[in-house]
Amino acid sequence: MADDPLNPVENDPSALDDLTHAEFVAIYRDASDNIRFAKEQMWRSLLYFSAGAIAVTGYGVVTKWSDPQLTQYLLVIIWLCSILTVLIILSLQWWQSAEHQKIAFVTAKWSTFATAARRRKSKAMSDVQRYGMLAAMILYLELVTIAVTRIFTIQH
Repeated sequence: MADDPLNPVENDPSALDDLTHAEFVAIYRDASDNIRFAKEQMWRSLLYFSAGAIAVTGYGVVTKWSDPQLTQYLLVIIWLCSILTVLIILSLQWWQSAEHQKIAFVTAKWSTFATAARRRKSKAMSDVQRYGMLAAMILYLELVTIAVTRIFTIQH
């Protein structure tokens, strides 16, 4: 009977010596920390952009769009910030992908039990979730940018 990779009957320990195993654990922890940091930065980027869009639009509403040149300048800033935020989020996503590859490399050298534990969540489902969230973030950024643009252009 073939051994189920998700439920191995026996644990085959890794062939790594203790120092190499300790290095791999350190690499794993570092990569995990980097992934968490990148995710936090993605959400902060969205938050900062949102706060900026609200502040700029609020300023326009409070001043009743009294300075058309400043209004256009602020609209250009919103678009630039939107594009830069998308680029930052994409960069952070690529960084996370590199860290996931690092984790996959080091954990492939570990015991069968550790490998079985890591396989409990499918890579395909993780990718769908990760890239689905990325698409939602980018869609949000662009919809906010379009909404702010619409608010600004209706006033002039």
